[in-house]
Amino acid sequence: MFQESTSSGGILRSETYLTTNYEPDEPVGRETEIKRIADAVRPLTRRKTPENLLVYGPAGVGKTTCVKHVFDRLETEAGAESVYINAWQYNSRSSLLTELLIQLGYPAPRKGKPVDELLSKLREWLDKNRGVAVAIDEFDQLEEKTEIIYDLQMLNQEAENSLGLVMVSNQPPSKVHLDPRSQSRLNCQTLQFNSYNAPQLQEILSKRVEQAFKPGTVSDDVLEEIAETVAENSGDCREALEKLLRAGRKADQRDEDLLSVSYVGD
Repeated sequence: MFQESTSSGGILRSETYLTTNYEPDEPVGRETEIKRIADAVRPLTRRKTPENLLVYGPAGVGKTTCVKHVFDRLETEAGAESVYINAWQYNSRSSLLTELLIQLGYPAPRKGKPVDELLSKLREWLDKNRGVAVAIDEFDQLEEKTEIIYDLQMLNQEAENSLGLVMVSNQPPSKVHLDPRSQSRLNCQTLQFNSYNAPQLQEILSKRVEQAFKPGTVSDDVLEEIAETVAENSGDCREALEKLLRAGRKADQRDEDLLSVSYVGD
């Protein structure tokens, strides 16, 4: 019943490029946002103090992809350190600081270290190295946002080198609640990601089609239909990719050699 087809037909050649796990080399339609994130962390390459930045917007609009893209370039092109942490996984003060230390190369245990000792080790690292950019994704999920911000900004004041903070959130600044003390220390700039429009979604889908489907098997009408539908609904890139994947699977199941608009839909 669940055996794979032995047919040499089918139009899909790799579903990987239509999943959220795939990270493109160059995000599409986000040149302005990428430049702004890069400008915020660039001072680290000169041992200067970077900007703290809150990146916010709805789900599926490229926030995480763009931050990871900039951080990868920061390491490969400028030789600066960067760390990415998802607050869904590390949502307490101690677990986040421990994960930060581990990614910086300290063999810190997952449990048992007091916060003061973790902060001491982080300061030790900053005194010996030229700084680090830290992205905290799903920032609004942190249980102790105020304390963590206070911790990291105190490190910036005391250590020889700087820690730049990029917070990624689905919530706007007005709903990211910090007490006045931490907010003042953070001195945070903001960057809003708006939902993708239809042309942007169509360009994203077009690039993924080149990798995910056999050449010449997906009509432009399919991409236009998906892009327009999703743009009107949510502007969520993930939704657009899922629609394209479902349509491709339907066509494969019926041994079609061309993906037409008739396969698009729920």
